[in-house]
Amino acid sequence: MCRLSCLIGMVAIVVFSASCSKNEEDKANNADTSADTIAGTDTKESSGCFVLSDGQCVVETFQNPPELTPNAEGVYELNLVAGEFMVDGKRHCGRTYNGLFPAPTIETPASPDGTPRQVRINLRNEFTKGDFRALSSAPCTCTDQNGADCTPSHSAGHSMGNEDCVCKTTEGDLCHFFDFNVTNLHAHGSHVRPDYAAGGGCVETEGLACRSCSQDTDAEPRECFFADDVISRVVPGAGVQHRWDIDEDATAHEGLNWYHPHIHGSTAIQVASGATGAWIIRGPVDELPGIKKARERIFVIMTPPVTYEPLGDGQPCDEDHLTFNDFPTLGDPSKKQTNLLNGIRQPRLIMAPGQIERWRLVHGAFLDEMTIAVYKGKDANCKNLDFDAGPVSLTQIARDGLTLPKPANGKDWPFAPPYMFLSPGYRIDAMLDGSKLVDGDTLCVMSGRFLQEDTTGTTDIAIGLMKEPTVDEILQLTTNGDLIAIVNVTNSAGAPTETQMPDFDEIAKHAPSMMLQDGKIDALAACETALTVTDGSQIDQVAAMWMVFNETEGLDKCSCPDHNLNCRNFEQTDRLSYPFDRVFKVGDVEHWRLFAGFDGHPFHIHINPYLVCPLPDAGTAHPNTKGRLFEPPFAHWRDTYLVNLNRSVDFITEYRSYTGAFVYHCHKLNHEDHGMMELVKVCDPQQENCDALCAGKPCEWSICAEGDTDCERAVAGVLCLLDPAKCPEAALRCLPCEGEDKTCPPDSHCADKASPDGILRCVPGCTSDTHCPPTAGCDDGVCLPKPCVPPCGPGTTCLHGTCQ
Repeated sequence: MCRLSCLIGMVAIVVFSASCSKNEEDKANNADTSADTIAGTDTKESSGCFVLSDGQCVVETFQNPPELTPNAEGVYELNLVAGEFMVDGKRHCGRTYNGLFPAPTIETPASPDGTPRQVRINLRNEFTKGDFRALSSAPCTCTDQNGADCTPSHSAGHSMGNEDCVCKTTEGDLCHFFDFNVTNLHAHGSHVRPDYAAGGGCVETEGLACRSCSQDTDAEPRECFFADDVISRVVPGAGVQHRWDIDEDATAHEGLNWYHPHIHGSTAIQVASGATGAWIIRGPVDELPGIKKARERIFVIMTPPVTYEPLGDGQPCDEDHLTFNDFPTLGDPSKKQTNLLNGIRQPRLIMAPGQIERWRLVHGAFLDEMTIAVYKGKDANCKNLDFDAGPVSLTQIARDGLTLPKPANGKDWPFAPPYMFLSPGYRIDAMLDGSKLVDGDTLCVMSGRFLQEDTTGTTDIAIGLMKEPTVDEILQLTTNGDLIAIVNVTNSAGAPTETQMPDFDEIAKHAPSMMLQDGKIDALAACETALTVTDGSQIDQVAAMWMVFNETEGLDKCSCPDHNLNCRNFEQTDRLSYPFDRVFKVGDVEHWRLFAGFDGHPFHIHINPYLVCPLPDAGTAHPNTKGRLFEPPFAHWRDTYLVNLNRSVDFITEYRSYTGAFVYHCHKLNHEDHGMMELVKVCDPQQENCDALCAGKPCEWSICAEGDTDCERAVAGVLCLLDPAKCPEAALRCLPCEGEDKTCPPDSHCADKASPDGILRCVPGCTSDTHCPPTAGCDDGVCLPKPCVPPCGPGTTCLHGTCQ
């Protein structure tokens, strides 16, 4: 483990000489606050601060996000408004919910009598005008079919393609251009309907719309609430009424979910501005001994850039003065970002000796992975860490709001790694055992960021992970990173509320069942079968996250657009031929396999969680073994899971109960906004022909419309990842046609249409004899032997069955 630097140079502890009450303006603005130490005070009663064993008196600056209170009708009110907040000690203005940074917590109580719970939310967009911006820094020009200037409408929601208005850079590349002031709402982690809440009952009022009670969004009457409808659009000045019927299919699993905007093209900029909040669903786990009375802390992790120009002196925060408004900054690792917990910089937590705590973490940021490790400090302000004591492990009890099961073999249980790894969208519930902590102890919560430069000078490791790290290297990354919180243990905190850790075996009994289709299918057994499959045709769903052909040995880059899934970008998909990228049948259980062709990407699918199959045993030479560095190695349920380069992920899922359209995507939100997303649908074969929804064909990852050579090339590339025997065809489809004659190797010909990059490429098969070797001829697209009968005489040659 790294011991290169025991001094954590990023901590700034400011000593006050007067009152230790936190400034009310700082509270309102969620100010950065490591300035929490009071001098010359020795009792909590006299000053409101907590006396530490070294004589310091400090303020607890940590606070859970405020809880959102429903109105008199039991409805939660969320308003997207310009809100002011502090980043790096400077005033900023962004798109927030209710003016808060982050958004308030929504808490759904348990239902003691089993009454199905319905969560109602009124979402209002209080902006008054559009704000169209490009996602790239290059100049962007939008023109219609006649060459006239235009503004894209994206009127069909998640930009369903076939826009008459096309935007391109000066180099001719596709330019993503969106209205940053359009919004909607996503219930991340929920198992609810993806379109409308059944049963009607919605009454439209001024500024608050309802929707149709069908999948036809234009149908009348409009008497249903919006459910988890991320295809919807709430334009400036408009509002919609949501209802999440969380117990409609079965009693919702208790856990930590979250909510945020999901408007394609504007998601990252709105989430980065603080429009993200925790959503806690209560249930039996919350009542277990060791949890019920434990102190519960909610951490909404945010990583805002510090390079945005702040508000000027006296400048108001309104829609004309938004400082978080430049999209390229979000994806630039050279643009420094800070770490905030609930909008607070390096908060101080006060803890009673012996206290058991439940930490509930939401990675509510937009881009970067992070590791969090807890070390004992040698002083109360974490200026020096006690490396000899090693990291303080927290025991994880749930991931993505779903309780972790106990593996049958008992290995890796309880799950208490030396650090917590989080990718955007992750949630972790973990128990901190304070039973052995005494007055005067200090815990230092450290975070390492994978895409942020190390500024301590203790390592020359490049930005990002270029190779598989060791556990010690990850801990080194973390301790060389950033102090994100201080925990002081002090007698002045009073008596602990809980001193016994919970029974982890008892908690695990509340994990979701692995029996699917009402007990007919054992998902764990399905995993055992899935892990042995190598034939791509036997895998139900394959998703390659950001394919880059030159990452596959022997192949060249092959016109896969940036930010792609299976070599296709959401914005470039022809929605006439492919109204959906995939169609599933309700009730089916399917095996997915995920790959990453470039970088790492958190895979998130809406509506239905999935059972991640077990990882190989420690020490196994399998490439997937490295997943143990980041994730629980046993089978468990998730809705967001990182896919790294050079390893695959297998999972089993059931499309339970609900039909309708929704999406899956990379949860690095700037990647999703750039088009790293697919539109999918769960279909009921009793209601429609599910196998004929894409130009009369099934909508499947491996099926292309007639004559779509771009799609065929993408499929060939994915199959190459699964089976090296498929790589020669993929390589051929990457090959540009040569010369003025546009020639290709034998048994292939030049495509009629250029790839999106303007290059004509070869495709297998023939359309004429000239595409075949001299001894063969073209027969229904295939080169077959074609001898000359009778044989050619002297001075002539048999060419495609004819003596010449």
